[in-house]
Amino acid sequence: SRTTNVYGAVIGVFIKQFISKKPLTIVGDGNQKRDFLYISDLCEAFYKASISNHKNEIFNLGSGNPKKINFLAKLIYKKKVFLPWRPGEPRKTDANINKIKQKLKWKPKISLKDGIRIVLKDLDWWRKAPLWTPKKIKAATKNWNKYLN
Repeated sequence: SRTTNVYGAVIGVFIKQFISKKPLTIVGDGNQKRDFLYISDLCEAFYKASISNHKNEIFNLGSGNPKKINFLAKLIYKKKVFLPWRPGEPRKTDANINKIKQKLKWKPKISLKDGIRIVLKDLDWWRKAPLWTPKKIKAATKNWNKYLN
């Protein structure tokens, strides 16, 4: 999960905050939803697409079951801080995976809860990731807003 940008992947940002014993930074009220997909499920979908007869087709990938950021936060750490809503922050991401399920007989196998459990078993990988604090997020968001206007 990319964590080099304030708009990077929330899981990577949260994991680094957790191992640094910092509160998780939740934008808005945390009720926005994201459609998470574990890497092994992504790899399986890519593999099935590569060996299929379906050429030049587009398939949506995701779990098809978006979860609230608050749910994700509960799986990782109790400490959290809420930040103001940011422009460009989507309220919901939700992949319609019906086509890939039908044509490639693919569906995700790893739930968000199980995926987080797996990730938390190997925290050393995350130690070199950048640590996003509320102050750094505020500064990056201010810079981001210049480009949105």
